[in-house]
Amino acid sequence: MVSRGALVGLVCVLSVLCGCGGSDPEGLGGRVPNASGAGGVGGTSSGTGGASGAAGVGPDNPVGGAGGLGGVLAGQGGAGGMTDPEMCSSVSQTAEIMPGPVDIVWAIDTSASMVDEIAAVNANITNFATMISSAGIDHHVIMLASNDVAAGTPLAADPAHYLWTLAGVDSNNALQVMLDLYSTYSSFLRPQAPLHFVVVTDDESFLGGDAFRSQMEMVAGKPFIFHAIASENASTDPMGLPIPCMGACGIPLLCGAFAAGIEYYALADATGGQKSSICAADWSTVFTPLQEAVISSVPLPCEYAIPAPPDGETLDPAKVNMEFTAQGTTEPMILPRAPSEADCMTNAAWFYDDPAAPAQLRLCPAACELAQAGGTVDIAFGCETVVIVVQ
Repeated sequence: MVSRGALVGLVCVLSVLCGCGGSDPEGLGGRVPNASGAGGVGGTSSGTGGASGAAGVGPDNPVGGAGGLGGVLAGQGGAGGMTDPEMCSSVSQTAEIMPGPVDIVWAIDTSASMVDEIAAVNANITNFATMISSAGIDHHVIMLASNDVAAGTPLAADPAHYLWTLAGVDSNNALQVMLDLYSTYSSFLRPQAPLHFVVVTDDESFLGGDAFRSQMEMVAGKPFIFHAIASENASTDPMGLPIPCMGACGIPLLCGAFAAGIEYYALADATGGQKSSICAADWSTVFTPLQEAVISSVPLPCEYAIPAPPDGETLDPAKVNMEFTAQGTTEPMILPRAPSEADCMTNAAWFYDDPAAPAQLRLCPAACELAQAGGTVDIAFGCETVVIVVQ
C-alpha cells in the first residue's frame, strides 16, 4: 500500500495473492472476486461489463462495490473490492518505488545578528535532507546566502542534490533576492517537482508577501509553498507596534529577533507553509514540522517497480491488479490495465512499461491525477487481471 504520510513518506506494499487461477471448483472462471457494478450482473463473469455507474450488488458482493470505471472492463460488470479472503490468501512485501521529486530553496539572512541561527541551520540541514531522502523523495536543495551555510555537511558535499548560490541576503531583502537571482538557480529546479521556499531571518521583509507571491508564481510558472523561520508578533508596545520574540537568554538581539516577520508569516499562511519562531531554543522543533511539510507535499508516484515475488511464488503478468482508495474514503476502486499507454485515453487505468518483459506498472494520466490528489494504491499478484476492452 502506498500512502502519503507526514513523516514516513511513501511506502509501497504489494500483496502477493496465492490460490487464484488454479482449480476452479465453484466455476468462477475469470471473475474478479468480490466485484460487481452497474451495467453487468453482479458477481458473474460472463459477457462484458457496462459503462460507469452506481454500486452493484451480486452473490459475492451483497454490499455492493463502487461504481464502474470509465471505459469497458473485460470479464466483470464494474469495479468493487479486488480480493476475497476466501479465495485468495496473501503475504506482503515491500516494493521499491520511483522516488518523487521536491525542490527546496533556502534564503538565509547572514547579517551579524544571525550568528547563532546560522549555526543552528548548519547543525540541522543534513538531518533535514536525510529525512526527506529516507522517505524515498528525490530532493534538490538550493542555498542562497553570502556564504555556504551548509559548508562541511554531507549535504553540501552532494552536488547532485545541493547547490549553493552566492547571494547577498541581509536583514530585509530575502524575498527580493530569491526573485532577482531566480535565473541563476532555476536550472536546478524541475518542472514536475513541488517547490518550497524557506526564509531564515530575525527581521522583516521590505517586499510584501503578496507581491512576492504573484511575481514568483509568474517566473516559476507554478504555485509554491513558503515557510517562515522568523519572529512571531510576540506582543505589542504601548503604541501598538509589534514586538519580536526573545530567546531564552532574555537579552534583546543577542538571542532574540530584531523585528517581527509579519510579511513572512502572512506569506506562509497564504501558501500553506510552516511558521516557526527563530527564537526557539531547540531547533529540532523548527526542522521537524518543516520536514513533514516537505514530505507530505510530494504526490504519490505514478510508476511502481515490480519486485521479485516471495520464495515459492512466480510472477504472472496476466495476474496483476491495482486498487486505488481516495484519501478520506474506505471504498477502493479497481484500476484496470490498459494494453498500452496509447490505450489509456481518459481511463483511470494502468499499463506495463514493456508488456513483453514488464519491469514497471505505470499509471495512465487520469489515474495518476487521482493518485496525486492523495490516497492509497494496492497492487496484488495472483488473480486474473481486470483489463480494458479496446473497441
